[in-house]
Amino acid sequence: MMVKLVDTHFHLDYYRNHRQLYKIINELEQYTLCMTSSPGIYMSCRKLYQETEYIKFALGFHPCERSLSSKDFSDFIILANQANYIGEVGMDFSSDTYISKSLQIGYFKKIVEICAKRNILMSVHLRKSENEAIEIIKEYPPKKCIIHWFTGSVSQLNQLISLGCYFSINANMIQNRNASKKILKIPKDKILVESDGPFTKINGKRFLPEYLQEEYLKIGKYLNLDDFSFCIYNNFINLFEI
Repeated sequence: MMVKLVDTHFHLDYYRNHRQLYKIINELEQYTLCMTSSPGIYMSCRKLYQETEYIKFALGFHPCERSLSSKDFSDFIILANQANYIGEVGMDFSSDTYISKSLQIGYFKKIVEICAKRNILMSVHLRKSENEAIEIIKEYPPKKCIIHWFTGSVSQLNQLISLGCYFSINANMIQNRNASKKILKIPKDKILVESDGPFTKINGKRFLPEYLQEEYLKIGKYLNLDDFSFCIYNNFINLFEI
């Protein structure tokens, strides 16, 4: 099997040189799922760029995106019934969000319900909202749910694992003592790699697609998996049904 690198959580639209990076990712033949934070940004990306074998765009409704309104969520629901990938979505009960807790729960419940019904992949942001998310995922079990940059407890991690969730890991996570210990508890067949670029750094430099190999080396070394690249690629193939 020809093993290629996979980045399941990347923010192409946050880079000024996004046109150049779009070209580089395709040239490197790295499978990359590009997140968006709103329906408007998703539509702009889809108009600006053609999806390729290596680059796909996910429809997002980020809980910390301050520009979002109920009208945006209505637009999201319409698009969610057509999109192949959903992300970044989720719930954030920290001080970084302005959307009320009750509204976030209502939004997320509807999003999970659609993803479960349509059997489409979703990349989920959770911060101080893991318990509420677990209850929603129990009610509408999605088959293709990726938890992005998990920061919850071991108990919450185990519950999400039992619900069949995948977890996307980046090199910054293994530098955090609490996060790194939890990563070791994730089953090998439920791990994926994310960069979360441009919000992460590799060797002190803001992440760029050409650094994805280094991301793999750092995580693989920490997990002590000699076949790490094959493992991630195989998980990707199974989840994305390629």
